[in-house]
Amino acid sequence: MKDSILFYAKNLHILLCILLFLKINNMGYNLYNRIILIDDSPAEPILLESAINASQLNIKLECFDDSLEAVKELLKRSEEKSELLPSLILLDLNMPGYNGVQVLKILKNDPFLKYIPTIIMTSSSLDADMKDCLDAGACSVLVKPTGHNQYTQVVTTLFNYWFKTVKRTNYGFF
Repeated sequence: MKDSILFYAKNLHILLCILLFLKINNMGYNLYNRIILIDDSPAEPILLESAINASQLNIKLECFDDSLEAVKELLKRSEEKSELLPSLILLDLNMPGYNGVQVLKILKNDPFLKYIPTIIMTSSSLDADMKDCLDAGACSVLVKPTGHNQYTQVVTTLFNYWFKTVKRTNYGFF
């Protein structure tokens, strides 16, 4: 009898832990940081994944190479208040379809997406481009480093800033 009580007590403890985990997860707390990359370059996801691995942070990366598709998907997730909304958006400036500034203007007009930090990543260092991005609502503009080691270092610093240093408010969806 004593053994069966211990058996049920252990199983009850495990069940309560699972239920607590599910409750926390459904309250909008991510167990990892979700990043959406919107960039038409096939090399960018590979470089970014390498930087994620180097950062040793628990980051889930989702990539879109088509800005129109990305906007459509993000607006859909916002409307559904989906748990798949990202913690951070990395957005290329020069893309076919919508360019980075156009995407940014759409995102910043959405009641949920406007709170998601969006970083423009570009090869352009023109002041006018940077001003346009910041005016449209970018948190910052990152000029893409050319070397792999530099890229990894800059992006790892970016991740550490957004996922370790900045206190992020949970708006119930990221």
